[in-house]
Amino acid sequence: MTDYSRCPNCGRKAKKSFSSNFFPIYKCSDCGTKYCKECGGSSCPSCGSSKKVEVGKAYV
Repeated sequence: MTDYSRCPNCGRKAKKSFSSNFFPIYKCSDCGTKYCKECGGSSCPSCGSSKKVEVGKAYV
């Protein structure tokens, strides 16, 4: 797992909150794009595949 300062795809940064200070980063198993749920939702923003693995977290 890798720590990120922001989403590698959309640039979103984690916000400091009471419940969490990070969000997961996923990698598409088909095309290799790394993204968060904000820019990809439940599928890859590049190819539309729903096959993904969590590869890290973006922290504040």
